[in-house]
Amino acid sequence: MATELKLTENNPYTALTIKQRRYVEARMQGLTMSASARAAGLEPGGCSTIENSPKVRAAIHYLVKQSTASVEELTKSDVLTGMMDAVSAAATASELVMAWREIGKLLGVYEPERRVLEVKDYTQEELKSLSDRELAQLAGSSMKELIVDAEFTDVSE
Repeated sequence: MATELKLTENNPYTALTIKQRRYVEARMQGLTMSASARAAGLEPGGCSTIENSPKVRAAIHYLVKQSTASVEELTKSDVLTGMMDAVSAAATASELVMAWREIGKLLGVYEPERRVLEVKDYTQEELKSLSDRELAQLAGSSMKELIVDAEFTDVSE
């Protein structure tokens, strides 16, 4: 972790002891206080003492602030560069298609399809007054092959 940090005089991480650094690194990786204390080689009961140390708290605060600042500085150009790297590294056609799809989304190439949907509530009387053709139009494309003429025979007794 220390190699990724900006080691300046303003960085409170540089003022920590080896065990404190190990503890802070473990905390930054998401470990609990007791697990971080074990990782740093501290006694199990000493985790609250080290956690409440002003130097450790300052280092954790500084590192959290640094990690979120780098994420906030991420730009559309950075993402596009990363996706172009994915295109170059794609080993299969499906990986290549997925990378290009994400690039298309990022650039806004895929316009959303817009449709106007009109909904009307018909009363029973209005439906009875409609012709077969008008009813078929209401039913939509599933009724495209509408039977125009037919003869029916009542077979009920």
